[in-house]
Amino acid sequence: MMPAGFEPGQTRDRPANWDEQARLAALEDYAILDTPPERAFDEVVRLAAQICDAPIAVVNLVAGNRQFFKAEIGLGVRQTPLDVSICVHAILRRGLFVVPDTTRDPRFVGNPLVTGSPNLRFYAGALLETEEGLPLGTLCVLDHVPRPEGLTAQQGFALQVLARQVMSQLELRRALKARDEDAARLAESERQFRILADTMPQMVWATQPDGFHDYYNRRWYEFTGVPAGSTDGEGWNGVFHPEDQERAWARWRHSLATGEPYEIEYRLRRADGVYRWTLGRALPVRDQQGRIIRWFGTCTDIEEQKQTEERLRISEERLRLALSAAQMVGTWVWDVPANRITADPGYARLFSVTPEAVAEGLPIETMLPSIHPEDLPATEAAIASALAGEQEGVFEAEYRVVLRDGGIRWVAARGRCEHDAAGQPTRFPGVVVDVTERKLAEEGKELLARELSHRIKNIFTVVGGMVSVSAMGATAEVRNFAGVLRRRLNALAAAHEYVRPHSPESRPVEIETTLHGLIGKLLAPYEAGAERVRLLGDDAPIGVKAATSLALILHELATNAAKYGALTSSEGCVTIAGERHDTNFVLTWQERGGPPVEGPPTRRGFGTVLAERGAITQLGGSILHDWAPEGLTLRLDVPLERLVH
Repeated sequence: MMPAGFEPGQTRDRPANWDEQARLAALEDYAILDTPPERAFDEVVRLAAQICDAPIAVVNLVAGNRQFFKAEIGLGVRQTPLDVSICVHAILRRGLFVVPDTTRDPRFVGNPLVTGSPNLRFYAGALLETEEGLPLGTLCVLDHVPRPEGLTAQQGFALQVLARQVMSQLELRRALKARDEDAARLAESERQFRILADTMPQMVWATQPDGFHDYYNRRWYEFTGVPAGSTDGEGWNGVFHPEDQERAWARWRHSLATGEPYEIEYRLRRADGVYRWTLGRALPVRDQQGRIIRWFGTCTDIEEQKQTEERLRISEERLRLALSAAQMVGTWVWDVPANRITADPGYARLFSVTPEAVAEGLPIETMLPSIHPEDLPATEAAIASALAGEQEGVFEAEYRVVLRDGGIRWVAARGRCEHDAAGQPTRFPGVVVDVTERKLAEEGKELLARELSHRIKNIFTVVGGMVSVSAMGATAEVRNFAGVLRRRLNALAAAHEYVRPHSPESRPVEIETTLHGLIGKLLAPYEAGAERVRLLGDDAPIGVKAATSLALILHELATNAAKYGALTSSEGCVTIAGERHDTNFVLTWQERGGPPVEGPPTRRGFGTVLAERGAITQLGGSILHDWAPEGLTLRLDVPLERLVH
């Protein structure tokens, strides 16, 4: 005995093993709710009504808060609330859901559609179910009178078949919707691609899998000037330089045959007829099976790059020839992390290694033994300073190298060590130049300077001796005058040491290290410290090179003052004032009480020219003269940093 409301083959209400949100999402995905009537669904309900001999038939879709009738016959409405829905119960079970008499079923006895119009007494529904088992609604038939016997087996089977046909229509509708959406997305993607391609500075092109060109962007037509479509297919090769056409064709055919990326440089004819070097590249686009479905490529104008490469090649060739001609010039690059020095033949000759070995790369330790032992510590210190990044990694050194045959050559080395973001040394390039001839010339010049200095000192000594001899037996007044004269001669001899160039070996040990000290030493022959020569203002430290240049200037000024200016008169005086500014030091020389000045001299002596050149080139400063009638005023403006050199 089957429970009331059941027929053979039916199942009891089952708990829902699906998520309601997933069911509603699936229903939404079919995009069927609230759509107008369609013939395919209308014919199903008419056929269901005829087969089941029922006045009412409905394709019912259960939404979140209502049931929507995609097709109906006998009801006259398109939707009703869920609280009066019989289908809400039908979707909880598989197969057919049959209610022979709704007035005898406690679930529907109070339903307004049962107790009032349209007075539903019989219900039979076949489930509309997705492949995933999600119920969307039912295909149901209804009657105004009870049917204790329910449906016949044939009617029940037909209703379920028709329900599956409804689902087929829904699946077809979803497939067509997806197809249309894909076509909309494809069209939008193509539109965006064309916008992007037309705004690119490169020429962009695309081909079919067999290489047939069917797309070029705007830049292609702007560059080539050819009519639109004229380079489709194989017409593109005609705008290549005749010498490049066969090569480009061969490379393109190879890529089509192998699927390898296409890359080649060729000359492309511009709209004005000028051929410009162009880089052509293309990559294949493959489907999931790995088959090529499209080729996309670009053409990039590289004419400027090719010209730069050619200029660089010519420059490198000139450098190679210059280095080959200059037998005693060498270049090196030190890979610091790998400790490998690679260099040219000129470097190899200087360091007594084979060109082949140094071309492959050698550790720096193999080069250091060639440096003269007396020069090695200072050279290693300069290398260490550059490696540490001091003075921005600049390396400068002069040292002797001992050749394989025992000969000695002087070299000047210059380079700069590069560092990574962490401050670690990476690459250390540089150049060495044989400066032996220069060193020999400097040694000769130094020897000559020493000889001249020695002779000048001898002159001072001889004159001083003659003064002393002449004063013997003379009056006290004469002897006092002779003493003053000897002291001035000795002061001139001491000042002389400052006004000649010095090598490190000949530099005076007692050289003054401040400006006031230097001025006092230089002006001692002119009674420095007395009222005739006054030293005022700021002092400043000075280096050896700056001392030589300053000595030349001050010695020339003092000599001219003694010959023509303020120191020619017993009433005359010289005031020297120093003034320190932020980055500069200003030294003012002022003469007063001498003969009237008639203006700038008509000619300048060698000493004056030499002194001014030293101020400008050696000290990096400037000199201003004021030839006022009451006396000369000179202003020397020098950077402070140059004074300490």
